[in-house]
Order: sequence, then structure tokens, then C-alpha cells
Amino acid sequence: MGLVQKWFGFNGWKALSTSGRVGATILYRILFAVGLAVAIIAYSYISGGEDPSIIWIVVVGLVWFLFFQFIVNLIFVNSS
Repeated sequence: MGLVQKWFGFNGWKALSTSGRVGATILYRILFAVGLAVAIIAYSYISGGEDPSIIWIVVVGLVWFLFFQFIVNLIFVNSS
């Protein structure tokens, strides 16, 4: 569980919130929401323009969440 917690856990958000940068925290949350919307729209466009089922929306959301968690942890915890 150490590797998963290190790269996909909430340590990046903890480091961001303890640094006292409220504006950065708000910006990252907005970027998450915008990225999620773009990911769902892109999936719908790639799949032929049909409305995706709720299952595929959840799958795309989960993949985006894991990718975003990886990026946040890469920047705030595991960066050199």
C-alpha cells in the first residue's frame, strides 16, 4: 500500500493546505473540475457523439481522479 499511498493518496493535498496557499488550493480544485468536464466531453466525442452511460462516466471520472492525484502528489510531495 505504500507505493499507492505515495503516488495516489491525499498527501499532496495535505502539503498544499498546510502551506497556507488558499489561492493555489482553490485553483487546483477548479482545475480538477474543469479537467473532469473536459475528460467526459472528450470521451463522449471520441465514442461517436452519443451520450455515455453512467458507468463510463464513472470510469472516466475515476481515471481522471487518479491521474490528477498523481500530478498533485508529483508536484507537492515527490518533487525534488
